[in-house]
Amino acid sequence: MEEYKFAEFGSRLKALREQSHIKQGQFADKIGIVRQSMSNYENGKHCPDVEVLKRMAKCLGCSVDYLLGLTEHKNYETNVEFDESLSILSKALFSIPEPFRNKWLDVLVGTAQWLGKDLNTNAHLNFSAVVFFNALTELAGYCIEAEGKKADDCYSEEIASSYRRKRFSTIHTLRNELNNLDVISNEMIEQNEGGE
Repeated sequence: MEEYKFAEFGSRLKALREQSHIKQGQFADKIGIVRQSMSNYENGKHCPDVEVLKRMAKCLGCSVDYLLGLTEHKNYETNVEFDESLSILSKALFSIPEPFRNKWLDVLVGTAQWLGKDLNTNAHLNFSAVVFFNALTELAGYCIEAEGKKADDCYSEEIASSYRRKRFSTIHTLRNELNNLDVISNEMIEQNEGGE
């Protein structure tokens, strides 16, 4: 069996074309190549010349570097946004005391790697996990805010009541998503056991 050299390029090209809802033949016509060449590119058998790459990238709204797998950012704007987000994350992590920082970093990296494997494998599981982590972060945020208000001596009964409502709502979300995760993960495990 032939080993395709340009598999990543081909899969990115096909994914972007399909996201744009353009048929393979239409895309080939649009960028001025024969349809067989387009099929070979998407199957990873060949890589086009620079001029064709530029036309593809322009038509798909991405950079040539992204098509070739040299970056994970579709274009310059997403790269800038990512750098800004990374800077904010770095500052936030640096503000956490050392023993906890490493634990948070491990959780963030582990979660990102897990979600990055294949978001479509089980969308319900991934969605519930993200909602759960988000609610957990919100709960921690409410607690920290409340402590800050207490330290500033501006913690009234009205503020306390507001934080109790937020806490109750967030705990309710956490319980629901934990139940969802339990059901989904149990179904996935039982399906896998049944298939063996």
